[in-house]
Amino acid sequence: MREAIIRLNNKKDDAELCIKQNEKITFKMLSKEELVKLFNDFFIKDQHEKANIKLFSENTIGAGIDYAVIKQPEHMQYVTYNNHSYKINFPNAIYIVRYDNKIVKGIQCYCYKKYKVGDTELYEYAMPNMLTGNAMCMGSADKRIVDGDIEAALNKIIATPYSHGNFDGIKGFSTTVSYFEYLEENPFPYKLLRKLNRKLRDVKV
Repeated sequence: MREAIIRLNNKKDDAELCIKQNEKITFKMLSKEELVKLFNDFFIKDQHEKANIKLFSENTIGAGIDYAVIKQPEHMQYVTYNNHSYKINFPNAIYIVRYDNKIVKGIQCYCYKKYKVGDTELYEYAMPNMLTGNAMCMGSADKRIVDGDIEAALNKIIATPYSHGNFDGIKGFSTTVSYFEYLEENPFPYKLLRKLNRKLRDVKV
């Protein structure tokens, strides 16, 4: 039988552990990464039991314990505003999807022109329904993650009807209706994106 007492301090990066195994008590300091591995070890009942590998969609370019980074190249997308549907040219976009217990908790959104891995230049997300800090307003969208498919959950949220009639995420447009009508008939105007002076590697989660 193994038992452990863990003490965490918000002023220290490491965790303090007191571990009891086979009547032997050990004290040690662990990094955050080592602590996560220890939790995994404790919750595996059989040392020979193996967990299934975790698979991601081909658009997932990064992941952590509670987030996934999803890149979606430009494509045609149906969007809805004020009970009217539009088929628009949707821009290149990168999403950092944070989740917990199979529920999407938050989404950071960015546009990009050319993908260069960590050196990708980021621009404001050129869609309505945005909050401060490049965060998407998810409103009443279905935030459930089904069968571990984070990108499918993201797509459900993107497809949820927009509620903001005005926005400022791109130069030259201010109303959702005029913007969607333009994108129905024209390629996405990348030259009008607002630069954030930030690269993908600079994003914090």
